[in-house]
Amino acid sequence: MFIFPSHRFNPKLVTAMPVPQVVSGGANLNDDETTIQTDGGGRWSVTHGNIDLRGPSMLRLWESWVAYLAGGARVILVPLLSLPTAPRPIAGGGIARPSRLVADDDHFPTSVAYAAPYINAETAAPAGMRATTLSVNVTQGARLEGGEKFSVGRRGHIVERVVSRTGQVAECVISPPTREAIPSGAAINFEWPVVQCRAVMGQNLAPDVSFGRSAGVSISFVEDFSDAG
Repeated sequence: MFIFPSHRFNPKLVTAMPVPQVVSGGANLNDDETTIQTDGGGRWSVTHGNIDLRGPSMLRLWESWVAYLAGGARVILVPLLSLPTAPRPIAGGGIARPSRLVADDDHFPTSVAYAAPYINAETAAPAGMRATTLSVNVTQGARLEGGEKFSVGRRGHIVERVVSRTGQVAECVISPPTREAIPSGAAINFEWPVVQCRAVMGQNLAPDVSFGRSAGVSISFVEDFSDAG
């Protein structure tokens, strides 16, 4: 599956959060309103904004991707771009700098990662489907504090809070709950986490090109696993 080349578009504004769907369950005689979450944790909503397309090559890259997305009919992997809040390793009294990103294709990559591993983590115990906790072993990086975003395969999660820890192993409450069983030893991606999404339908992705040389664009995605059903 292709990965949206955020490392080339380099958006200045990024929004990436699960958005739960909550409906009212009605009010009782005391006027206390109950709420019901209907989607089991919410779907990821991701927006990459303030993308500057400078020069013909970037304009061509954008328009080729807009054509591929087919108005939201195709699913892709979308980076969450959450490295600043990831458990980054410490070196020399400060945060270690990552190596350069390497992709297997300049236009439609299926693999994007740092040339040298930056943060390594894995599950320390299995988790069943719909689990709300996950045991995370960070073998290279800092200790988890809460608020970190990560992906396991094509699914994204947030560390809601750390409830206990033993060394680098943290027992975490996560959101949204797992959508499938996760075995012990599964790789956890804090460096360049991705979520399977489609482009939000109905948005205008045509760039307003200035003097034939540059344009500013934004794009929004929503998590989509309809092909897995």
